Amino acid sequence: MSSDPESGARPPVPPQENLEVATERGFDALAGQGYEQLRWLGAEPVGDRWRLPVLDEVLEVDPAGRRVTTPAGVDVGPAWRILVLHYLAIAARPERLPPEITFAELRTARSYAGVYHGRVISRLCATAGRDARRLTAAAQSLGGRPAGGGDAAFDFRAFPRVRLRLIWHAPDDEFPASATLLLPPNIESYFCSEDVVVLSECLVARLGGRSF
Repeated sequence: MSSDPESGARPPVPPQENLEVATERGFDALAGQGYEQLRWLGAEPVGDRWRLPVLDEVLEVDPAGRRVTTPAGVDVGPAWRILVLHYLAIAARPERLPPEITFAELRTARSYAGVYHGRVISRLCATAGRDARRLTAAAQSLGGRPAGGGDAAFDFRAFPRVRLRLIWHAPDDEFPASATLLLPPNIESYFCSEDVVVLSECLVARLGGRSF
């Protein structure tokens, strides 16, 4: 976005400041979220904090300290922090649907499908998805449950009400390994398309051994 004094548009925000702004807005939204809605989203109150299951861990959200941490008390990275805050800010109660569609099928994301494939699918197949043994071990370490499809498939409970399905196809003499990541049809009721990209990348990073 360019700066336009007449239109009132804001000047561009540096990436790091963008993350800080997104974090502050996320905690501001959390402050206005209702107790019952947080419980409906799967968060559990512990004193003045909230615990939220995310993949294989239960992350702790501290609204007063404005921190999101692992069970060991380590701050999660900015991507996971913002995803957690955006999830907890959901005001509606979308239906919990099984993962059935690809990113390319999202109405707001079609033009970005090629980039998504490179940042998510290609990266997966170059790391944890290089072979079935490696992928199975990585998926199980994140609480992935066997699912149907391909040569291997796993369901991941990314958030209490958001499940993703990874379908993997083994390489052969003609083609390298390939994969498909399926999303709930109403994923955009939980996350905007930009967040869906980040969530998909974060899952691949975790499968590759990266921490929160």
